[in-house]
Amino acid sequence: MTLPLKTYVAALILGFALIPALHASSPRLLAYYEYSDKYNVPPYDASTIPYHQLTHIVHSNIAPASAADGTLSIPSGFLEPNLISHAHAAGVEVELCVSGDSNLFVKIDADAGLRATFAQNIASFAIANGYDGVDFDYEVPNDKNQATDFTALIHDLRDLMPAGQYLISAAVSSSPGGYGIYDFAGMTPLLDFYNVMTYDFHGAWTNHSGHNSPLYLSPLDPGQEGSLDTSTKNYLSLYAVPAEQINLGTAFYGYAFDLYQLWAFCADDDLCGNAGAPSVTYVQVEQFLASGKWPEYFDDLASAPYLLNPNASTYGFITYDNPSSTAAKVHYALNKRHLGGVFMWELSQDYNGHQQPLLNAMHSAFVQSSAGDTDAVAPPH
Repeated sequence: MTLPLKTYVAALILGFALIPALHASSPRLLAYYEYSDKYNVPPYDASTIPYHQLTHIVHSNIAPASAADGTLSIPSGFLEPNLISHAHAAGVEVELCVSGDSNLFVKIDADAGLRATFAQNIASFAIANGYDGVDFDYEVPNDKNQATDFTALIHDLRDLMPAGQYLISAAVSSSPGGYGIYDFAGMTPLLDFYNVMTYDFHGAWTNHSGHNSPLYLSPLDPGQEGSLDTSTKNYLSLYAVPAEQINLGTAFYGYAFDLYQLWAFCADDDLCGNAGAPSVTYVQVEQFLASGKWPEYFDDLASAPYLLNPNASTYGFITYDNPSSTAAKVHYALNKRHLGGVFMWELSQDYNGHQQPLLNAMHSAFVQSSAGDTDAVAPPH
């Protein structure tokens, strides 16, 4: 029987409407939340989270078991039933984070049988405990074979957790090629979004100090390690990831560096040393500021704040983000680049027992940007 043209077209349109819109969503403000936060001082748990300021939570993390047999390692005390119920009551989706030793991923992903077992165990655990999806924090595939095998794992999981019913996402390097290799052509059709880890541009692993998570790449950075802006351009152009699938990351922590001059070609002698670079949460930054001994400065080229104390015996330079620079990143992502969202690592690190200044700034900027307030934009570059 031949359908009339109008009937055929109407049926075709209806059919397309029923296909799950894998990548279509409202802007995202996603938070990584570690299960161990409940043991912090002050404690931070499911009852502390301001759900109304978020759209997604990634609950971190479970891992492949050390036997690399496809079974899971679940930390004691990981599950928090109130996390799911509180989040869902606020309209927030919660993903299960799967992380762990990259060598375990390599072994499991390369074996079709182990990979299928692993995917089934992840899906069973996530679905049984009410999660809305799964986020992979696999750091990192290091060659093309590992990248292809990781895509195969995502494919196996997607078969078990269909698009439109469950989310699947991946935390990915800010600088693929330099750190991590990915099969973007294979991953992008399977994933709802990427969480691009645009932080840790400098740390104990770099041979000089610098900003942890600069919005822009400063020409004075000796290593030219990157920035949110450079990562965004690369993901959109080199890796052809659609803008709506990109969540840009910011850090609720920073690093402390020493002050001696290490590299003769550094433009600023005070920012050229590195003696271990311990991490510093934003709560600790607030304490440094309150002491009156640490003036706050702003690098206009990188759009990044920092603290400097020339009288410190060591660790006199601290890189971090404050509420203003955090808000600027949100405006950059949503207003300037029209990306799918933003996220932070990690949710508890600005909680001082009373409030969360960085999260408050993120949320305020997110509301402005989501409403199309184009007057609220990042510093011009």
